[in-house]
Amino acid sequence: MKLAGILKEAFEKAGVPLPETPKKKAVPVLDQRKKKVTRPDANQERKARPRNKRKEVKDKQAAKPTSALSGKKVTVTANGTCITRWSSPEPVAKGATSKAVAQSCGSEGGKGGSTESLRSDPDYLITATAGACVTWHTLQHGQSAPLMEWPLEGYETQLKKSTDEKFLCLGLDFGSSTLKAVISDGERQITYAVPFRDIQGIEGYLLPCRVYLGENGYSLEEQGQAYQDLKLALLANAESLQAQMPVVGFLALALRMIRGWLLSTHGETYSGAIVWDLAIGLPVASRRDEKTVRLYQLVSTAAWIASTERQLTPETIGLALKRAEALCGGAEAECDSEDIEVRVEPEIAAQIYGFVSSGAYDPHASNIYLMVDVGAGTLDASVFRVERKRGQRKDSLVIFRTTVEPYGVMNFHKKRMDWLQSALAQKLPDRPDLRQAVHAISHLTDAEEALPDRVDGYFSGVDVQFKGRSLDQFFYALVSRQVVQDTYVHVANERLLDRQQMAGMPMFLCGGGSRSGFYAKLKSDLHSARGFSWFGVTPKPLQKPRGLVAPGLHRADYDRLSVAFGLSQLKLDKLVMEVPVLAEKATRVDFSERYIEK
Repeated sequence: MKLAGILKEAFEKAGVPLPETPKKKAVPVLDQRKKKVTRPDANQERKARPRNKRKEVKDKQAAKPTSALSGKKVTVTANGTCITRWSSPEPVAKGATSKAVAQSCGSEGGKGGSTESLRSDPDYLITATAGACVTWHTLQHGQSAPLMEWPLEGYETQLKKSTDEKFLCLGLDFGSSTLKAVISDGERQITYAVPFRDIQGIEGYLLPCRVYLGENGYSLEEQGQAYQDLKLALLANAESLQAQMPVVGFLALALRMIRGWLLSTHGETYSGAIVWDLAIGLPVASRRDEKTVRLYQLVSTAAWIASTERQLTPETIGLALKRAEALCGGAEAECDSEDIEVRVEPEIAAQIYGFVSSGAYDPHASNIYLMVDVGAGTLDASVFRVERKRGQRKDSLVIFRTTVEPYGVMNFHKKRMDWLQSALAQKLPDRPDLRQAVHAISHLTDAEEALPDRVDGYFSGVDVQFKGRSLDQFFYALVSRQVVQDTYVHVANERLLDRQQMAGMPMFLCGGGSRSGFYAKLKSDLHSARGFSWFGVTPKPLQKPRGLVAPGLHRADYDRLSVAFGLSQLKLDKLVMEVPVLAEKATRVDFSERYIEK
């Protein structure tokens, strides 16, 4: 008897139903030619599909990326910079290139960190002696330099002692820490840096951004309630009248000092009518930030109107703001104090043009540069080219990439202060005195004293030890990422410039923060990258322009005035921010650029 019959008889005797035989499933067939497992149904479908149909599908798949890149493509960055690109294949492994460059030129706390690592809280140990205290202060340093005083106090906008008429442009660099002012006389080809304080060197040309409100109104003297952090508070609360009024009061007092100095020291030259132009710097990448442009026009116009009043009370400034709103809306000026044209220009564009106007460049050279301006509030970086067409006198500015981030010196200081208050609360809860002292210096954005090299350098008797990357290294990673990846390498990735143009690009590191060793590390980080022959810049100093009158100013400190200087002369023929990518061309493959040393 066969086995099947025996099993059937046994199941019947036991009274158990015989299990059903499972249906046979499709078995994968091994294609010996391709050494690949395939399914019978799929193979049959492939055989049934005509050859020309398969070719059509393949052609469609190949054509897909081309159609996506055809025509004009407009990209608006987070900072407002608009870049227009035309058809051209994307660089191969663009993200991988950025990562490779970051890894190959990464320094301690530098560019290789991921977003997650940048957000990590560093592990640390903090100790304090019984007599520990904060020793870093800023206001005392500023008090040592008294404000300048002039025979004319600047209430008047012009002398009108003759029929001569002059056109003057005032460039106003309203920074987070200090204000700088430069007056340009285009007819006489001369420019004046305005001194504010009775001290030699660059400090004399810097007016700390703080104002006081006392019984007689706003003043630059220490009388009444102090207002600091003016610019950052305004940008954070643009619609707030409480944030606008101290700014208008401060700017009005500064305008008085500027006009008082000019009319007292150069009254013979400018004894007649003066047609004033006021250009103020915009702390963003472009004029596309219309809200900030309108805000700056409003407070600047109000400050000019209020500056002609004898007392700068809150009521006076409130009326000036209302009148300025009407003027900005198109109302006609009714008197000389209202006859002012306010232009709002990007600070980075002004600084670039300040370089162009300095006469330190050859208009017939390639003139492609990297500019990094470390201010108190923001860090601005830009790759640009200045070009002058044959037979023309004016220059055109082509900006390939601009980034503006809140990584300036005082924001770095605030980051430290926030961390210290949290660390002291967690590790030293019995020392509220230290937390209060840290809070007292956390908002001093008008600091003139350099920041300590270490986070515990604000104290005497406090020691902070990090286990791994420090707080400063985490912050520097953000700084380096902005300048290296998001600005310099971005231009190469987008093929806005070829590799030959990128190599050895002159770099200007300027601004008050550039003196700090913390930010000066950018020079070494941008020097070279292992395995990338095209990567690297050549640091150069900004040259003091011809025709700038600034007694006592050292050449090395001119960059502190470069934004104000550029604002006073910003007359570019064209500001080009629509840059096509380079056309695809056959080139030899440089395999060294794909190799990363370990």
